[in-house]
Amino acid sequence: MVRNYKSTQKRRKWTNTALEAAVKAVKYEGTSKKGAARAYGIPRATLIRYLQREEEIQALGAFGPVFTPAEENELMQHLIAAESTCYGITAKDARSLAYQLAEKNNKKHPFNKSTMLAGTDWLQSFRKRHPELSLRTPEATSAARAQGFNRVSVNSFFELLEKQLESGKFPPSRIYNVDETSVLTVQTKKSKVLALKGRRQVGCITSADRGVLSTACMCVSAAGHFLPPMLIFPRSRLTDQLKKGAPAESVFSCNGSGWMTIADFNIWFNHFLAQTRPSPQAPVLLLLDGHASHVKNLTLIEKARNNNVTILCFPPHCSHKLQPLDVAFMGPFKTNVSLSIEKYLKQNPGKVVTLNEISSLVGNAFSQTAVPATAINGFRKTGIVPFNK
Repeated sequence: MVRNYKSTQKRRKWTNTALEAAVKAVKYEGTSKKGAARAYGIPRATLIRYLQREEEIQALGAFGPVFTPAEENELMQHLIAAESTCYGITAKDARSLAYQLAEKNNKKHPFNKSTMLAGTDWLQSFRKRHPELSLRTPEATSAARAQGFNRVSVNSFFELLEKQLESGKFPPSRIYNVDETSVLTVQTKKSKVLALKGRRQVGCITSADRGVLSTACMCVSAAGHFLPPMLIFPRSRLTDQLKKGAPAESVFSCNGSGWMTIADFNIWFNHFLAQTRPSPQAPVLLLLDGHASHVKNLTLIEKARNNNVTILCFPPHCSHKLQPLDVAFMGPFKTNVSLSIEKYLKQNPGKVVTLNEISSLVGNAFSQTAVPATAINGFRKTGIVPFNK
């Protein structure tokens, strides 16, 4: 079977509709067989055969559909349901399911019985009939995250959030979300390039096989206001070169790993208080995940209580769907960081990206990504602002 089959024969040029009309004309309207065949363009022998044997009128062509529309819709719903639970069906899995469905329903099919798979041509045609499906590269989601995102934990979070919002003390401009993301000195995503057909391998210059990791801490309000970020470098001493090119009023820190620690998060929280200036008349609601530097930080909890900041933590393993920064900002931001690295390498042949360039690369990506619409859309998609659990 070919994917775009076109018949080259002159046989069976009539349609099923014309054949049905010719049969009705002979049976119920008294038309002669010869007259009906001539009127509807059906060979007389074919018409006589269908009249005498009362054969079922079948679809034209040798490659008819294996499943009915209802059966295909059932298969499609199964594929969608599997993806929504983070256990997506691959193309090969879909072909296996199609074979099993055909065998279970005793369908006449051209599938391969030795491999027990439907053909790639069938899958191609199936996707054409159901354009709402597409092959996507899934994001890695741990089993803990998949199990943690459930109705009970999500409802308990929204009940707590609803109580805070009903107090009327937190308009969108006073609701913030903070999160960290890693920044590497190599591209995490590489742009596609045009290349000569037949090339077995297409290369792309990178800074190194494995990059050096730093951390960027981002914070945004439901009204679309982005705070200057915090950058954490894996160094024992902070230099002016490391700060060069960062967004205005950014804060910096260093430690042995480059990851966020309790001490680093306390530095960021002081920066947060200076930027938002919470008061009894204008308190702040801060949403964050359950990272150890957040929830196992007594200094943070005490300082928040004394400075009119209410902290609300997302349920475990749910931030990939409940955290506005994760949903709307981090993906485009990391893409723009990778594009900035590619641009730097092209403009500086022979050089590699080091930690001294990270601040400027983050600054370029931040200015492109940190737009109010992105933040507002993230809070809307997660159902936080406007509230929609």
